[in-house]
Amino acid sequence: MSSARRVSHRTALVLLHYPVTNRAGELITTSVTNLDIHDLARSARTYEMDHYFLVTPILEQKAMLERILAHWHTGKSFEWHPDRAEALSRVKCLPDFQAVKTELIERYPGLPLEVAMPDARPIPGQRSYAEVRRDWESEPEAGIKVVVLGTGWGIAEPFFKEVHTLLGPVYGPKGAEGYNHLSVRAAGAVILDRLFGAP
Repeated sequence: MSSARRVSHRTALVLLHYPVTNRAGELITTSVTNLDIHDLARSARTYEMDHYFLVTPILEQKAMLERILAHWHTGKSFEWHPDRAEALSRVKCLPDFQAVKTELIERYPGLPLEVAMPDARPIPGQRSYAEVRRDWESEPEAGIKVVVLGTGWGIAEPFFKEVHTLLGPVYGPKGAEGYNHLSVRAAGAVILDRLFGAP
């Protein structure tokens, strides 16, 4: 198994629906969407990640997610689309990020967590994906990695205290001067490819 695969198997993907902000900078909770569930689960499976957590404190959203997952894990949906069911088997909904940490600490006792957060905004201290990938691959057994993606207009600043590694924006060919409004699904796929994709 390559060092990249050893790292990715010990990496959790997290999509935060809270705490995030709206365009006015106010603290909000965003809605879970069907596309985010499916597409990021398929990205997580492609890059050999065993865990994909959606974080929302809203019980109705959790119930909706569980209905969607049940649909793909039973009956004709499971028979006709086993690859989709396999990807979705990695999905779990939790009420907050503390629950994510608790789950991972219980699953991997004694291993430290490193939380990495990409941001579409340029923030001081952001590291390049190539640099972080080299660091992670140099010590593939060093601990559990947690890649946290945000929704809305970005992850709220109070969450930053959880973050160990800041990752930069995903830019197109024009860099910071170009279009910078990828969906979280598209950005997530690019980010995972940069961190864990084949050379």
